[in-house]
Amino acid sequence: MNAAALVDRARDDYVRQFEAFAADLRRKCPRGAAELKLRLSERSRLFQRLYCIDFIADDGKPRPMEFELESVLPFEPISVAFGAATLSIERLCWDDVQIRHDLAELPVNELATWFRRWFDPNDERTDANAPLSGVIHSLYVRANLLDVDFGTASPEAFWDLVKLLERAGAATIWVGGSRAEDRTSAQ
Repeated sequence: MNAAALVDRARDDYVRQFEAFAADLRRKCPRGAAELKLRLSERSRLFQRLYCIDFIADDGKPRPMEFELESVLPFEPISVAFGAATLSIERLCWDDVQIRHDLAELPVNELATWFRRWFDPNDERTDANAPLSGVIHSLYVRANLLDVDFGTASPEAFWDLVKLLERAGAATIWVGGSRAEDRTSAQ
C-alpha cells in the first residue's frame, strides 16, 4: 500500500467508527453534541489552548465522552521520499498521530496558519447540515514532536502538515503514535 492510500484508509477507518460512536450517543442523548470546541485554561499545553471534545452528553448534567477506536488499520511500516525529506510511517491511528521531525525550530506562523485552517476555531467552514465537522481535535507541540488528533479532518490536513515540515527544511519526518496498544482491524 502506498503512503497516500494508507493515510486515506486510516482516516476512513477512524471516521467510520467515529460516526457510529456519535450516532449511538445521539440516539441515547438527543441533547448531546459531537465535536464541541473548547478553550481550555491558561495551564493547558495544547496549541492555542483549543480542544475539540468528541462528544458532550447532556442528560441534565453535561458529561464529556471520548471516543475509543476499536481497531487500527494494520500495515507494514513504509518509508518514502517526500520532496527533500524522508517520510517514514510506522503506525497510523488517526486520533493519535505523533510526528517527529529534525527541525531546529518550527515555523510558528505557518503552523498557526495550518492550525487555523484545520481546527477552524471560528467555525468559518462549518456546515450545519454535515454530520461531522471535518476538523482536527487537538495539537500539542513539543521540541521535534507534534502530537495530533486529526479528528474528522480530511487526509489533506495530514499532508498539509507534512508539507509544512518539509518546506521548513525537515530531512526526516517520522509518523507513529503514543499509545502502546495495537488493536488491528481485519479490513
